[in-house]
Amino acid sequence: MNFNFDQIQPHFDGKAGFIAGLAQQIGLDHIFNQALEQHTGRPPEISYGTLAQLMLINIADDHHPLSRLNEYFERVDLESLLGHKIDPCKLNDDRFGGFLDAMFDYGCSAILSDVAVAAFKRYGIKLSNVNFDTTSKVMWGEYKTDEGILGAVNISFGYSKQKRFDKKQIKFSMGTTQGICIDGQVLSGDLDDKRFNIDNLDRAAALRKQFETHSDEFFYIADSAAFTKEFLEKADQLNVHVITRMPDNVKETKAAIEVTLEKLSDLPIVEIETSTDPSVYKVFESECIYHETSLKLASCYSEKLKPAKTETIMKKVAKELENIEKVISSMKERSFVCHEDAVLEMSKIQKGSFSKLRYHNVKIEISTSQKRRPGRPSKNPEQDVKRAAYHLGFEVIQDDLAIETSILKECIFVVASTKLDLSAKAILCEYKTQSAVERKFQFLKSPQFVNSLYVDSPRRVEAIGYLMILLMLLLSIAEYVVRRELAQEKAFIIGPGKVKMTKPSLLAIYRIFYSVATVSITIDGQIHRGFSKELAPNVKTILRYLGIPENIYIRGAS
Repeated sequence: MNFNFDQIQPHFDGKAGFIAGLAQQIGLDHIFNQALEQHTGRPPEISYGTLAQLMLINIADDHHPLSRLNEYFERVDLESLLGHKIDPCKLNDDRFGGFLDAMFDYGCSAILSDVAVAAFKRYGIKLSNVNFDTTSKVMWGEYKTDEGILGAVNISFGYSKQKRFDKKQIKFSMGTTQGICIDGQVLSGDLDDKRFNIDNLDRAAALRKQFETHSDEFFYIADSAAFTKEFLEKADQLNVHVITRMPDNVKETKAAIEVTLEKLSDLPIVEIETSTDPSVYKVFESECIYHETSLKLASCYSEKLKPAKTETIMKKVAKELENIEKVISSMKERSFVCHEDAVLEMSKIQKGSFSKLRYHNVKIEISTSQKRRPGRPSKNPEQDVKRAAYHLGFEVIQDDLAIETSILKECIFVVASTKLDLSAKAILCEYKTQSAVERKFQFLKSPQFVNSLYVDSPRRVEAIGYLMILLMLLLSIAEYVVRRELAQEKAFIIGPGKVKMTKPSLLAIYRIFYSVATVSITIDGQIHRGFSKELAPNVKTILRYLGIPENIYIRGAS
């Protein structure tokens, strides 16, 4: 029997099939085809929906540059994953570049919105509150400027949340609901967060309308950067309820913290469920008016913050003592010829260097000594006339009560809501969902996504950025659905490291699919496919929850 090993092709397409299956379940390919074919006026040789899926697969896994995507897909059974034949040789950088240009020209944001609506409808998810935040992404390459291109993202210097102020950057915004990435934008690197939140209110209002969510069930949740007079006024005009942390330097915040501190021992305890242990708070409820906007306040004390805040305050205590000792050292050898001069200097120090002491009390006393006249001693002792010299003496006392009070104040933060009938506990619970955005940003900035986007055009950078947000949407939908179904069945899955998980993260879910292995064998021109080992139970469970058919890996072209 003549046998050629080239007839046998192993495949490890578990992760790729997971992404493709998710995309097909929510109809992502049809959304891209309908939008971009209508925009360009003609169907391409390889459909836009197919190109979108291929780019999402590549971004999630290894992220080759556009010029090498054909190499990446050489060993992938695309015919089975996509359900139709495709020639990998035609996957060149010009084709993908043209796809990114078409995506930009049509409007990346519009496509993202359509995919989000389709995904929520497919898996029966309801929109409630939306948490918004931004992060920066360092850009390492050299990028051409799209002169005259209206709306292209500006790759520029700006405040870097990655602390790389020497590099140009872009920014990502992300909106999450129930931990799901439902919205996002690719933004210019120099955009101010305050300006973003004000402008983003229009987007939030449109999102609420698109998902047909009642205004009383919808909240715009953001961090303290959103809290401005203009933001609150615009939210009122759009009838969008907001929940946001109040900056610590606002007069109303300081007043609320003082009152909370006075009542701290009598405040009720509130527990907020987390993925690990519950977070415990003491919460004080009050109201205030900020620039004619009525607000319900939740002043929240967290004992969990105390170790970190104590460390911060003690560093300030040490720094203050260091500054005090510098002043004392400068006065050590200094004397004054009259009492009035000493009093004047003492007053100057008290009103100057020591006027803003927070953690120490310094007592200053004037002492007197005798000092002989300058020059060589006289042979006649009676001529060595002595005069009085005045010195400043210092006693430094650490103010332990002030230190303890400052630590307790640092453990209190104030969250405000424009919906006055919300309880303080409800405000805190809604605000704490903000951490979901940060977790998604951690994934976005992980090594899973490379530091360079491998394209030199801002419009293509923007389009790839939106594909990255789309990928976050797909994976966070999977995370939500899997957790929901596990909770309903009171079940668990075995994750990486053989860990039992009832609430697996999106990264853990994605990594589970590394175990999928298939093989294709060509006999007499006919391709035969099969699993080289049976699908693991955790893989089968996730595919079942998400409605992805197991045969996506071995079905071939339909």
